[in-house]
Amino acid sequence: MNIRRILAVPAVYRLFREFIGSDGARQQHADLFIRARNGDRVLDIGCGPGDILTFLPDVDYVGFDMSQDYIDAARKRFGSRGKFLCERVGKDVQAAQGLFDIALAHGVLHHLNDSEAMDLFDIAYRSLKPGGRLVTIDGCYVPGQARLARYLLSKDRGEFVRSQPQYEALARSAFSDVAVHVRHDFLRVPYTHIIMECTR
Repeated sequence: MNIRRILAVPAVYRLFREFIGSDGARQQHADLFIRARNGDRVLDIGCGPGDILTFLPDVDYVGFDMSQDYIDAARKRFGSRGKFLCERVGKDVQAAQGLFDIALAHGVLHHLNDSEAMDLFDIAYRSLKPGGRLVTIDGCYVPGQARLARYLLSKDRGEFVRSQPQYEALARSAFSDVAVHVRHDFLRVPYTHIIMECTR
């Protein structure tokens, strides 16, 4: 059974998230860390099927993902509520979209090697207005975490789950103002998340 292929199906991915309690975590994450306001411009890097829009107010949203299936699902579900583009975000692609108040990279960094992750931080920095924020969330290894959480992280689809200092070092390659939050309580299963708020 190829779990990556199965979770690449948008409907299956959505059901899996519901099972582990991910939607409740996303609402908390949106309220506590994204803190979007009506009218904010939001850039979602690696947006998947765009589900974060469910938890945001009336924002000007642009989402990028490399999966055509995810982008098709996002367009079908959210219609004109957002702009969804099937391509990798690069400097040239981003420049055409203008500047944003908030950039998101949810569950993206642990799929990227260090060079790709630094490119993401650079692109996000260039995409933000002065005072704008990049908000990331990923699985993370920390000292003393539950054994099951560490095991689940080791089985994640992403090949680059990192420690807290490693994530921070990548963020600081582009941002000098990085606030870090570690949470163990977002899901129904033991799991450790790192949330970074990187301010331009």
